[in-house]
Amino acid sequence: METKALFKYQLLCLALLFAQCASAQKTSTQVDTLLVGTWQGTSICQVKNSPCHDEVVAYHISKGNSVDSFTIQANKIVNGVEEDMGTLHFGYNGKTNQLVSNEYNSNWTFTISGRKMSGILLHKNETYRIIKLEKK
Repeated sequence: METKALFKYQLLCLALLFAQCASAQKTSTQVDTLLVGTWQGTSICQVKNSPCHDEVVAYHISKGNSVDSFTIQANKIVNGVEEDMGTLHFGYNGKTNQLVSNEYNSNWTFTISGRKMSGILLHKNETYRIIKLEKK
């Protein structure tokens, strides 16, 4: 009798484990669907008397090579035409709902709220840019 009860308990545990994995996969897919695409908005310089300029931007987000990684192709829009500014690689933190990158000696953090994203660029521990985006 104990063997049957143990076997049923093990089956239940296994079923719960599969359910959790399926739920995590669904969540990851939902995040991918939300983030991947084109986001447009503004990138406003916070350091006056610097080479930084206020910009209208288009960020093209694609899925990276690992589960919680994404790539942003950042473009500024000048006279209605997108101009390449570079590519950054981000990790996604599901607990904080943020994309984070530490490339080019800078710290980029974007917080996602539905179809809106707010970002900050820190350079040498100074707030360099404030970015506000909306998914198109």
